[in-house]
Amino acid sequence: MRLVIKSLVLLLALGLVSSCVSKKKYDELLASKQASDAALAETQNRVKGLEQDNATLKSEMESEKTRMNGEIANLRKDLDATKGEVKMVQDKLSMTQAELDKIKSEINGIFGAYEKSGLKLEERDGELYVITSPMSYRSGSYSLTRAEKQALSELATTLKNNPALKLMVEGHTDADKVSPGASFQDNWELSTLRAVAVVRELVKQGVNPSQVAASGAGDTMPMGDNKTKEGKAKNRRTEVKADPNIKALMDAVKKN
Repeated sequence: MRLVIKSLVLLLALGLVSSCVSKKKYDELLASKQASDAALAETQNRVKGLEQDNATLKSEMESEKTRMNGEIANLRKDLDATKGEVKMVQDKLSMTQAELDKIKSEINGIFGAYEKSGLKLEERDGELYVITSPMSYRSGSYSLTRAEKQALSELATTLKNNPALKLMVEGHTDADKVSPGASFQDNWELSTLRAVAVVRELVKQGVNPSQVAASGAGDTMPMGDNKTKEGKAKNRRTEVKADPNIKALMDAVKKN
C-alpha cells in the first residue's frame, strides 16, 4: 500500500514539473509572437508612410513638370518675339543707298544752317560746339568781362538774324571746393550761374529766349589739370553748344 501511495506521489510530482515547463515555453512563444506582431505593425506603418511620401513626390514632380513646361512655352514665345524684333532691325539696316543718302541730306541740312549763319562748329566726342571767344572766370566768379560781352554781342547778332538756330550754354568750374559763406552752394550751382549769365546777356542784347538754354556741369568735364593754376583757369569756363532741331531727322528715320 505504501508503495502504491509513493508511486502516485511520484507521478503527481512529475506531472506538475511537466506542466510548469510547458507554461514557461508557452509564455516565451507568446512574448515572441507579440514582439513579432509589434515589429510587423511598425513595418507596415513605415511602408504606409513611404507610400504616402512617394505619392507626394509624384504629385510635386507633376506640378514642377507642368510649371517647367509653362516656362519653356513662355521662353519659346519670347524667343519668337525676339526673332521678330531682330528681323525688324535687320530690315531697318537693309536700307537702300537712296534712303541712306536722304538721311545724310537731312543731317547736313540741320547742321549746315549753323555754318551758313557764320558760326564755326567743332565736333568733340560726338557733341557739336559753337566756336566763340572763350568765356573764362576768376575763381568763384560768374561775372562777364567787357570783352566777353562784346563777343556775345556778335553771337547775339547772328542768332537774331537766324531765329531758327538754338544754342545750349554749358557752364563749368575747376575742382576747388566752394568757400564757406559763398552765395552759391556748390560747383554745380556755380557752373549753372555762369551759363545763366551768358544766356541773360544774349537775351539782354535782343536774342529770343526760346533760342537759348543754360546748363551746369560743375567740375565733371575738365579741360585742364586741376592740380595746376593754368589747368584750373581752363576749367573755369562756359561753352556754347549747337542745340539743333532734330525733328526732321527723326521723321526721316521713322519713315524708313
